[in-house]
Amino acid sequence: MLNGTRMNNDLEERIRMYRTPVQPQYKRRRRQKPNNRFPKFLLFVGIVLACIFAFVNHQINIGYTSGKAGIHSPIDLNFNFSPRRQNILLMGIDVATNSANPFKGNRSDTMLLISIAPYGKNINIISIPRDSKVYLAGKNKVDKINHAFAYGGARMAVKTVEETFGVKINNYIAISNEGVIRMIDTLGGLPIYIEKDMKYDDYTAKLHINLKQGNNVLTGKETEGYLRFRHDSYGDIGRIRRQQWFFSALLSRIKDPTVIVKLPELLKIIPDYIQTDLSGYDLAKYLGMAKNIDSSTVQVATVPGAPSTKGIISYWIIDPEKTQDLMNKMVYRNKTDVEVKDLSIGIIYSPSKTARAENLKQELTDMGIAEVKIQEANNLSKNYIAIHNLDITGDAINELKKVIPQIKDEHTIYDPIGINRIGKDLTIVLSGS
Repeated sequence: MLNGTRMNNDLEERIRMYRTPVQPQYKRRRRQKPNNRFPKFLLFVGIVLACIFAFVNHQINIGYTSGKAGIHSPIDLNFNFSPRRQNILLMGIDVATNSANPFKGNRSDTMLLISIAPYGKNINIISIPRDSKVYLAGKNKVDKINHAFAYGGARMAVKTVEETFGVKINNYIAISNEGVIRMIDTLGGLPIYIEKDMKYDDYTAKLHINLKQGNNVLTGKETEGYLRFRHDSYGDIGRIRRQQWFFSALLSRIKDPTVIVKLPELLKIIPDYIQTDLSGYDLAKYLGMAKNIDSSTVQVATVPGAPSTKGIISYWIIDPEKTQDLMNKMVYRNKTDVEVKDLSIGIIYSPSKTARAENLKQELTDMGIAEVKIQEANNLSKNYIAIHNLDITGDAINELKKVIPQIKDEHTIYDPIGINRIGKDLTIVLSGS
């Protein structure tokens, strides 16, 4: 991976180059051995919850500039999903500048590009770091991508993402951080495993985080702190990863029978904190898709790059080549011919998972995997499979899961950045949670 210093030597030229939209590249690849080439946060916070709201109370219809909901006649949930690819931009809004109107003058603290394959076959999610250095649409200036929403609302944010990554955004969903707080409190808290102590105070922003490692039931305000914490060695990338764990915890919470009865109450308050151009009909389509999809097949990634090392302003410097590869794979679903048996696989595990790790290594070896390494580690937050080699397809991982049942339910993360990287091509993480 390119380091930050090298990227900044030609930063302005690369930023100018990156204004050219990323288009799918259909090039023939020679078969070769893999080489060294990373939530699910607000996607289903917006989509799944909104769909459930539509199901519970017939229909929600939210306009482009309105955060209010209108109740209409019942709708049929038996839909044929679109034969075209659907890309949705999902944003979490930091209500700091204008608390009276969360969708005016505030920045997007979280930005996700959700790509849904034709006919709803599968879902891929790409996290866009809030500090990504890009040209803002219509302003012809370099800035952080999260400023686009503050300057021009959803329209500018959508246009900036389209111009930066060369993808068409079909719809958007924005939810304020106050909406997340109210949502979690209404649900009665969020059970989640916290991988380490988190302590941080920002008196200006009125943000106070004091969370302890272990299993917790977070209040709405504590959940906000968990999602916004980034004061460790991983910075914003660690924060993005925690947003992905939030997704899993929220889905589990919603499925709890004691929580389902609270959804009508949630329906009454949440429309004030959501802005979207999706109709109730569209939301119901996503409900029909989401209820049938296996969450372990949802693949997530983070836009490749590195933090800047020069200047007083912190930026995430996007790596154009790796981002091109990621878009080809996650949005356009390009496939390659990497053989599973040629992979170099690592297993990193908590001390309590030693036996499971050793058994998994033996199973992979028995499959004929070229290289399997294992390593013990502490403070592992969740079980997941991290793919470092972007040539590896979801089909290859699904093939691996079929043969190795003990990893069949684990989530997949494209992680060229290499957090907790043990294998050259992919790493299986076995946590103690």
